[in-house]
Amino acid sequence: MQNTMPLRLVLLTSSQSSGGAAIACMRQARALRQAGHHVTVMSPETWWPDGILGKWMRRWYTLRKHLVYKLQQFLVWTPGAMFSGNPWPSSDPKRMAHPALQEADAVVLHWINHGFLGSADLQALLELDKPILWHMHDQWAFTGGCHYSGACSAFERSCGSCPQLRHRGPDDRSRQQFTDRQKWATQAGNRLALVAPSQWLAGMAAKSGIVQGCGALVCCIPNPFDSEADGQGLEPRLTVNGLARPRLFFAAVNPSDPRKGWDLLMMALEHLGREGLVFEVEVAGKVTDATRQQVQALEAGGHRISWLGLLGPLAMQQAYARADFFVIPSLQENFPNTILESFAVGTPVVGFAAGGIADMIVEGQNGALATPVDPWASESAKTMAAMNLASAMVRVVKHPQGDLLRQGAYQSLDLVRPERIAKAYIELVQDMLKKPSKDL
Repeated sequence: MQNTMPLRLVLLTSSQSSGGAAIACMRQARALRQAGHHVTVMSPETWWPDGILGKWMRRWYTLRKHLVYKLQQFLVWTPGAMFSGNPWPSSDPKRMAHPALQEADAVVLHWINHGFLGSADLQALLELDKPILWHMHDQWAFTGGCHYSGACSAFERSCGSCPQLRHRGPDDRSRQQFTDRQKWATQAGNRLALVAPSQWLAGMAAKSGIVQGCGALVCCIPNPFDSEADGQGLEPRLTVNGLARPRLFFAAVNPSDPRKGWDLLMMALEHLGREGLVFEVEVAGKVTDATRQQVQALEAGGHRISWLGLLGPLAMQQAYARADFFVIPSLQENFPNTILESFAVGTPVVGFAAGGIADMIVEGQNGALATPVDPWASESAKTMAAMNLASAMVRVVKHPQGDLLRQGAYQSLDLVRPERIAKAYIELVQDMLKKPSKDL
């Protein structure tokens, strides 16, 4: 990187600790700081005062966030959907007068849902007259409210009649939010850059009716990963286990989320059990009655299942390291942290060639890709997807050079080294700052 003056950057996130977006945000902050820049991460906690008042404000925010989420589940979304619109937005534009924001060279948005930033806040950000980089963790920045659109492509036009809303119509909530976001992006123009960690998400953003014609830049910069810090200091295991029963690892906070593909994994394992290939299966996540019943059925077929519950960072890395491969059967993902974490200990990954997963897995080099089939189409399509996943799992287990596969998994982290990602980010900010002030 050329010698330049350190930049002052503010990263805005609704949480600094909870969820994959928060983890990616904090990793990005560390990478930029290591590159010599001044980074301030601002979240709801940033505006709370010290002492008893701040403590009660924190509790109220947390309660409100969970209450809104539950209300939306039962009153707004269709089952299995996730749709956000900040129904109780903070919308306090005075917060944008914070000294860190006033002094910043550029502002980076991460996950801003759960009432953290409302429309008035976003409008106030524009009035700071600084470059705004929106680091996207899903599709929400360029849709009418859904985080993943599934088979719907209405966001390419103007949303409306949203299949993820219980009460839908041509001028429903998705259309209104789409129109508001479209006006905001048009006002932002070339002050706005939509940064996607995956080529898939960048391609989806470029198609959006919110983005087209507004003048914003769409680009791809992956999330950074530090193999030492983020890999919890574990050395990669670059040789195969050699166990009679291959060991696979699956992790999801909520396996019952349809997008995570738990049902497809269960179908794939059931099929492989009938074929005589049984596994040691370790699962991290919440236990529900439905998932417990599915696991019991698999055990009857010869697989051995260990339910690990919710794990901390070190325990997760140890689980990746024990496995012969990690499986991520999601049908829409952006740039999963779990794949990077698996690579950090040399564990190959099996997943569908869908979303950002296809950017990360290279067939036969660091794992295997299953041909994606739209599981929402029909039961037969769902069965075909599971068979494709089973085939990919077999290709990893029976790979003729398993040690090289593990080495390739670990070497895949070269593309997301912190210094590489920081350099790309700073060059983007500097390019935006070079534009004449009248364009900014």
